[in-house]
Amino acid sequence: MTSMSSSFGTITKYQTICNSMMCCCFLSFVPLQLGAYKSYIPNTHWVGTTAMISDEISYMCHLMIALNRFFNLYLSGFYELVFTIRNTKRIIIVIWIVSIIGCTILYEFVGCLYPYNEHTWSLQFLDTPMCDHLTWFSDFMLNISFAMVTVTINCLTAFKAMRSSRMLVNAAGLQISKQQKQREMNFIRQTFFQGLTVATGQISYYVLAPHVSNQIALFLLTSLWGFVHSFEGGIIILSNKEMRSAFKKCPKKSRTTSVFITTTSLAKNHC
Repeated sequence: MTSMSSSFGTITKYQTICNSMMCCCFLSFVPLQLGAYKSYIPNTHWVGTTAMISDEISYMCHLMIALNRFFNLYLSGFYELVFTIRNTKRIIIVIWIVSIIGCTILYEFVGCLYPYNEHTWSLQFLDTPMCDHLTWFSDFMLNISFAMVTVTINCLTAFKAMRSSRMLVNAAGLQISKQQKQREMNFIRQTFFQGLTVATGQISYYVLAPHVSNQIALFLLTSLWGFVHSFEGGIIILSNKEMRSAFKKCPKKSRTTSVFITTTSLAKNHC
């Protein structure tokens, strides 16, 4: 896929690494959930911190992808300066460093540990007033803010792209094709569902879980924030025809170009 060799693709690759790290963190708890290796539980707070680091990097990569598209359409003159491959990698390195240091300080040195809890079969912060207050702002409010800003930027990008494509089509005396409308809707759906999954994961952990006593329901509500990272891959694949074609390994002989894809995919084709 040509888009994966661009700045957009570079960010996506590193985000995929974070999502994979998150999945590995939750997979490491399977033996504990089956009743084995209980002596490992006191050290699981390090796995919790790793999961939080992966989570923060993933959210910031989401925001970075949104800004990548935004710069392409609204600030195209600065795009080549900001989102070169080298600059993109530098920004990603900064994101990783900030996330690692920030999460290590908050969840290890400050003492708000995030270990495996036998009652919920999942990760759970220490039940102290300090941890409740700290995580409400450092995790819930921060990530909800990231999600809202990302969705807003993506909506502005979609609006600009659709407006530009319609202006070009009207100038050429053509009509918007069904395929083009479908691509526009796919992008909007992807933006909506990605924002929805992030919000659902955070709300289920911080708002719903404290009011639930059933162990299975607790496990689902306290783990959903991690599972949404795996759902996200499905959302992207379902919304991205190029990725679906790559998985099928049967590229079409003739490729149809549309004005909408030209305007919205600049972030993928330029590096």
